[in-house]
Amino acid sequence: MLFKGIFIALSAVCGLIISTIVIADSNTESSGPTLTDILKNSEIDIKGYFDTSYIASNKIPDPSIQVFNQDKNSFALHQFGLIISKTPKEGFGGLLNITAGRDAQTMSSYGASNQAIDLTQAYIQYAKSRYTLIGGKFGTLAGAEVIDSSADTNITRSILFGKIPFTNTGIRLTTALSDMTNIIFGINNGWDQVTDTNTQKTLEVGLSTAFTQDTSLIVSAYSGVENSFPNAGFAYHNPIPGLPQTTNAIASGTRNLLDAVFSTNLTKSLTFILNADYVAQENVPGVSGKASYAGVASYLNYQFNDQYRVSLRAEQLRDNSGWATDPNSGAYVGGVAPGANNVREATITFGYAPFKTTEIRVEERYDHSDLPVYSNSSNMNTFGVQGIYKF
Repeated sequence: MLFKGIFIALSAVCGLIISTIVIADSNTESSGPTLTDILKNSEIDIKGYFDTSYIASNKIPDPSIQVFNQDKNSFALHQFGLIISKTPKEGFGGLLNITAGRDAQTMSSYGASNQAIDLTQAYIQYAKSRYTLIGGKFGTLAGAEVIDSSADTNITRSILFGKIPFTNTGIRLTTALSDMTNIIFGINNGWDQVTDTNTQKTLEVGLSTAFTQDTSLIVSAYSGVENSFPNAGFAYHNPIPGLPQTTNAIASGTRNLLDAVFSTNLTKSLTFILNADYVAQENVPGVSGKASYAGVASYLNYQFNDQYRVSLRAEQLRDNSGWATDPNSGAYVGGVAPGANNVREATITFGYAPFKTTEIRVEERYDHSDLPVYSNSSNMNTFGVQGIYKF
């Protein structure tokens, strides 16, 4: 409710300000400052993007594996993203990030409205010398991919992207140890939770360092009590809808995540990225001991010129009990986990940018699973066409 109130208030204020400025700018006789001048002088940055696509699969995608494309054959406005920020190097600032469209419901946090508009990030920032402190809702430290689809190189998301938190609500302190290295500490409600599902908090720690201008490493870790029910799709990030709070509290346990992202520019045109994850969860019903999964995703991106590029992605995730890739959508048959499962995918994406603000992408993806998670099949092919416009 707090974030919803903030969102409504900020939206109203921004709408009033922008409307007033637009009316003033439309008056050709006025010699006052333009909207661009006002934003530049105030150091407020406004940017956004549209992501619309057509995606088709020969099977029904499993929501625990292909998190952001769950339709077999559909056109969709996946995302309209708007980011308003003022984040100076010294003093107070803040950021507001709104996402609307098909993906908004998937990324919605527990305790927030699960609708077609998501308050993805909203935080206050204070920076002083080597320290930057933020408080509110912000993006995760983990993963090679991000929620902003215009910043990713493929149309579909990696399997690993669905196995990490999207956002966290809490506080985060970043300390610049040098121009090349940052260390991060934070405390939050847990994985994608505006409202905490229990009384415990989740700790986060991160280290990012650039060995050279072309090579970097980011390592992050999360540890805290999380919902431990069998999960797939939305229930993976959020408690199962309609489940009583007392039941959620009983079916919970410590969850640990370790994530690493290595990136290097092999040449001026060729970039290689490697992302690895390990997650362990206690007290999963139907699983003896800890449920865990581990995965690795590799990316190879080649930029032919300013207009044309190609991106390759290959990954594998091993789910030791079927907890993270359950073909029964989280409903263990007879209370027994389905057993170990390996899921793999390979993706090739071609990008064409006729303008700096616009890119058209075409993609082919192949998925394979040891268990029949794709409409009682172990294999699935996906084809996609996407249009990205940034402003």
